[in-house]
Amino acid sequence: MVNFNPHLHVLAADGAFFADGRFAALPPVPGTLLAEGFRRAVLKFLVKNSVLSEALRSRMLAWRHCGFSAHNAVRVPAEDAEGRKKLAGTMLRAPMSLEKMTYDAATGTVIYRSKMHAGPKRNFQVMPGAEWLELLCKHIPDRYEHLVRYVGWYSNRARGERAKKVLTPAGAALPVPSAEPATEFAARAKATWARLIRKVYEADPLECPECKGPMRVIALIEDPGVIRRILEHLGLWAPLPTERSPPVDPASWPPYASLPLTYHPVPDIA
Repeated sequence: MVNFNPHLHVLAADGAFFADGRFAALPPVPGTLLAEGFRRAVLKFLVKNSVLSEALRSRMLAWRHCGFSAHNAVRVPAEDAEGRKKLAGTMLRAPMSLEKMTYDAATGTVIYRSKMHAGPKRNFQVMPGAEWLELLCKHIPDRYEHLVRYVGWYSNRARGERAKKVLTPAGAALPVPSAEPATEFAARAKATWARLIRKVYEADPLECPECKGPMRVIALIEDPGVIRRILEHLGLWAPLPTERSPPVDPASWPPYASLPLTYHPVPDIA
């Protein structure tokens, strides 16, 4: 169902990184230990923000059933790059699917189909359109609130520092010479925009639409005059309203342009 169910997805390495880049694998952390640590962190956060009293927090810590759970049985081998990509895609997927949603304009209701739910014992949910929008709004983060965060070895700061430095055999860090800015990190960063477009729009921006061959960026054109000449040559220039031709005489319109207009009211679902 589409009810708001707060939870976290964490993609982490099963170990720790040393300052010189070496990695040490560690034994798996029991799920019960993770759930208990998560519970204490959440309750401490609620008390700090005056949402929960210290007395209530103490009573909740004594409950037999804590209400928190952790599952860490999903693992991807280090050499399985495609597996990591699929796992990350599952973690970042949208809270609802358009393919599972149907809108009935006659009644102003939304039907959402999913797998069989253990609670209500059904695989669908029917609700007014306004209620559906209310449920969706609960999944929209507040302004400046980030839902995806990278910490530790994978943080932007740590990756940037590794891109600026190289490690000598003795382990000393030296700055990368400015004459060689084309590091592997920089090369991958330049291709990020194309990769993100493929993920979002499922289309390769560097694939020729005619021959399906690979394309490469050869220039960045910012001159409005040059852009206009190129678009006019390709027949793609759309003139601004001030540049449009004078209005056409209605007498010259095609016959179908004078057909009467019809109005179909839409049910008020608000």
